[in-house]
Parts: sequence; C-alpha cells; structure tokens
Amino acid sequence: MAEVERFIQNPTIPKGVLKALSLKQPYAWLIANGYLLVDDRTWGTDYRGAILIHASKGIYEEYYDYLVANTDIPLPNKDKLGFGGVVGIARLVLCTRPDEIPPTLTREQRGHFSGVPRDGFGFLFEHAKPLALMPCPGKLGIFEIDIDALLDAPPPGQAALF
Repeated sequence: MAEVERFIQNPTIPKGVLKALSLKQPYAWLIANGYLLVDDRTWGTDYRGAILIHASKGIYEEYYDYLVANTDIPLPNKDKLGFGGVVGIARLVLCTRPDEIPPTLTREQRGHFSGVPRDGFGFLFEHAKPLALMPCPGKLGIFEIDIDALLDAPPPGQAALF
C-alpha cells in the first residue's frame, strides 16, 4: 500500500520487488489509466497492495475495436498501447465473487463488477497510474518483478549487443 501512495504523491518509478499481474491489451491500458476498475479472473487471491500492471504481447482486437467505435475513451492507436512489459501501477484492494461484494463499495465500484461471471472473481483496483513501458516478460497469476534489475538492464535494442 505504501508503494502506491508514495507513487501518487511523487510519480517516480517505484523501487524494489513488486507484485505484478499480466493482462492483454486493451485491458492493461484501461486499468492503468483508471477506466476499468475491476478485472475478472477464474481464480482468486488473498494478496492486497501495490501491483504492477503488465501488458502481455496479446490484444483482444474485437474488444479494442468495440471500444473505439462505441465509447469516448481516448484509447491510443493499437501500436501505441504498449506490449510485453509494465505499463502501470495500481493498488489491488479487493478480490471477491460478484455475489459477495461488500456493501461498503461505492455505486461506481459495484457497477464494475457487473461483467464478472458468477463463478469468477473480480479484482478491484484503486489509485491506478500509467507508467512508461518497461519491457519484461510476464507470467500467469500474480508474480514478482524486480524494478531495480529491470531498470538496470540495457534497452531491448542494445541487449543483443552484450
């Protein structure tokens, strides 16, 4: 929790090892930019706290096209979304099934759970902030990324030279 609050007050890149969650685009962009508060998963987690938003190399083309055609969300062009790396940071504050949503959530937060399947889990994010793309591999589930090691690595174009 302290990592996200520090980032909100001073938007510099966080340090150390942080938890991460990989999502396909445009979901990663939507969460990192605060347009999507809940992501649905078939599995739950007890983890709460700072979490890096990792964009996988995949995109849901139909969903991206639907959003562009039917919403006023200012999505960047597909090639500007950021793929294969960290694109944001947020705070994971809740993981719950849709029929177990606590009454303390706001109406807006509750509304974001409407797309979660009854047998799935919704991950609720707060205080999301986008970050410049930091290329790195993703993994399934919640995994860890060492930000210090990531920032010390040579840029992808130069890595082949070493």
